[in-house]
Amino acid sequence: MKKRKNMQPNVTPGRPSGSRLFPALIGTGIFLSAATVVTSLFVYFNPGILDSNTSDNISTAADAAVSPATAILGPYGTMIPASGNRLPGLEALAIDTLLPDGAETSGSDTASPSGEGDGDSQEPHELGELSDLDMEAFVTEEGIVYSSILDTSIGPMIYYSQGDARWRDFLYGGADPMKKYGCGPTAVAMLISSFSLEGSSVTPQDMAQWAAANGQYASHSGSYHSLIPEALAAYGLRVESVQDRSPENVRTLLTSGHILVALMGRGSLTENGHFVLITRVLDNGYVSIADPNRYENCKKDWDLGALLSELKHNYDSGGPLWAVSVP
Repeated sequence: MKKRKNMQPNVTPGRPSGSRLFPALIGTGIFLSAATVVTSLFVYFNPGILDSNTSDNISTAADAAVSPATAILGPYGTMIPASGNRLPGLEALAIDTLLPDGAETSGSDTASPSGEGDGDSQEPHELGELSDLDMEAFVTEEGIVYSSILDTSIGPMIYYSQGDARWRDFLYGGADPMKKYGCGPTAVAMLISSFSLEGSSVTPQDMAQWAAANGQYASHSGSYHSLIPEALAAYGLRVESVQDRSPENVRTLLTSGHILVALMGRGSLTENGHFVLITRVLDNGYVSIADPNRYENCKKDWDLGALLSELKHNYDSGGPLWAVSVP
């Protein structure tokens, strides 16, 4: 009887056999996982301001950012689904600085005013100058879409610019362009969209419409001071007038779950007044701010005493400093 030759199983050319298929799948999975991690890191460490020429590549994401309830644009243009009103998906980001590649050295400007620890001073930032907080000196180029997340004492906060291409030319009150007069609605929109249980889809344009409809728009002057307590309270946030405006008390507020809305005064800063947010105390003793008019100011360290010295002297509705917290 002839011995039967071992028959080779049918194998499609170029396709792994059954014995090799499982290891091939494992190898492919590892490769794809590694590629995903590398791509994520690359996106994470790229700047969060998107030029209009490149934003076409993420047009879907840019459209979604107008309605953060569906999705929001995260740090550096990455996509983060919004699974709740307070952006819980952002909590895991643990952002220590606005932009890792935005740290700039400026000689002695990086010295700590308090002499406490190194902290953020290990990556020295540029020290902000009060003359940069000028509402009238609008410097944002046309066609810019902003997509950044700021770290604050409350948690991650969406950054909005009044000069964003999506609403820069929208007429606040039907008369005044947001790019010049929209600092109030923009500052309020940052807080509401990030921390309110009722306003995760709110944009600066939405808040401008709300302000005009609720008597908070001041023709050719921006917003009435009452916009801050009225709008934030209407969306469920806690707002308190800060009567003790000493640096010591303000630091205490910033380190105990508050963001401060500051009305900067007429003088070296602005002709009409300008709303900015003081967001947190840095380890080097300075503070961070969110400036609705100039994104670059968010990447600088600011001397708290100097900021407080430039608060507006004529104010009402609990100004010129409000402490905002989540109930």
